[in-house]
Amino acid sequence: MKQFTKHTIETAPEASKEILTKVKEQNGVISNLFKYMAGSSAALEGYSNLSKTFFTKTAFTTGEQNLILLSSSVVNQCQYCIAAHTRGAKQNGIPSKTINEIRKQLPVTDKKLNALVTLTEKITVNRGHLEASDLESFYNAGFSPEQVMDVIVGVSLKVMSNYINHVTENIISEDMQPFAMGKEIED
Repeated sequence: MKQFTKHTIETAPEASKEILTKVKEQNGVISNLFKYMAGSSAALEGYSNLSKTFFTKTAFTTGEQNLILLSSSVVNQCQYCIAAHTRGAKQNGIPSKTINEIRKQLPVTDKKLNALVTLTEKITVNRGHLEASDLESFYNAGFSPEQVMDVIVGVSLKVMSNYINHVTENIISEDMQPFAMGKEIED
């Protein structure tokens, strides 16, 4: 059976080298997710562009963006992305209590964040089919219809990375082990 290749900048197809180089310049390393995606320049470019759009153009804080990505990853049971977005949420000021609630799929104590997480989970589970009451709860928490679209962008981003991680059987790198499921996140 053929295996997925974890590419380096040197082994990647020509169309993927520039993106991998930018990822390395920005982050200092290239994550396994990007190494696997590099084999398909369409996957790599699509994910990179959608990620940039999500993080620079949506109406959420970086912490809230990571909660959207974490919530969708929990529903999709993507261990790699759960660790990555736990780290991202923590680095962007989200309290450990909130992160742990999301990871355990418990209601979030903060009512506004709970509305955001709940909508994200429902969009992920129900593939976008929502009840009017789901939207009303989101709006009552202070969000707008436009932000529903922004959540969908985040969920779409996670469909790509969660599914790629599943099919490649990507493992959590050592630097993300402290954020893996099964470990309580502490302040």
